[in-house]
Amino acid sequence: MKKRILFIFLLALMLLIVGCAQKAETPTGPFVGGENGLEIGYVSGEPPESVFDNNQEDFDITVKVENVGEFDIPANKVIATLSGISAPDFSISNPNIILKNPLEGTHKVNSEIIKGDEDELRFENAKYKHDLVADFSTSVRTDICYLYETKTTTKACLKRKATQRDIDDACQVNNDNIRVDNSGAPIQISGVRERSAGTNEVQLTFTVENRGSGITYPPDTFTNTCVRKKDKEDRLKIEVRTGSNRHTVKCAQLNDGATGEIKLSENKRPLRCTISTNNAPEGGGAFEEPINIIASYFYKNAITTPLDVQDSEE
Repeated sequence: MKKRILFIFLLALMLLIVGCAQKAETPTGPFVGGENGLEIGYVSGEPPESVFDNNQEDFDITVKVENVGEFDIPANKVIATLSGISAPDFSISNPNIILKNPLEGTHKVNSEIIKGDEDELRFENAKYKHDLVADFSTSVRTDICYLYETKTTTKACLKRKATQRDIDDACQVNNDNIRVDNSGAPIQISGVRERSAGTNEVQLTFTVENRGSGITYPPDTFTNTCVRKKDKEDRLKIEVRTGSNRHTVKCAQLNDGATGEIKLSENKRPLRCTISTNNAPEGGGAFEEPINIIASYFYKNAITTPLDVQDSEE
């Protein structure tokens, strides 16, 4: 009897520990978070490790994509381009595939995390045409370009007369440690700081970072092929606005506007933006204003796998 009671107690304790661990893993901010957009990989056996030459064997090359970030990718905005092998030699008429379906991202609903969509891009009925005199080894490469977006929320302390301090102020204009929340995506915003920049102006500085393994391009770069465009690499679109839209935002790197294109250097770019406080209440104290930062871009990744073409002697 004592052993049974002890067993029940230990079982209940284990369930409690597991439940607490699972609860601790639930994100506490507005986003699920993470530094990935699409997870990409070949379906097992597609392509196979080896195939025969001389039209002896048909096979598929299939790329599986899963949206693990938090942006809902529209239809026709995931593009796969096959390279590393000669498409005509492998009887592939078109080395480009556009995913017709949208891919919904990961979402947090209350405390529950809903996984994003999965899909496949398949190059069908490939076969090596030529009659070899010996085996040869090559690599299949697939480049994937997909439209993505990072949503970032932070805040600024605003006051009509930004340089004046009052003991009753609800927040401090000069702050080097402002909380920032990013949606799950390879581009992230970090290091948000604020300073007064004049009587009716504050300055917000932050850093745009590429924390993924791919390359960013402006959001209008790709339409039907995913190939390198060196002149557009490491570029993306940034928009900065206040939650109420009452306060004018000007960013030096965006030609003194609130929206524009930036270029990353070594996967980073610091930005400085000023926020006018002319529309803050006259004679009022400091208050916190939501700041929304939107990064829009095409993201390019690639995967490779070895392929042996064997001489069939036929």
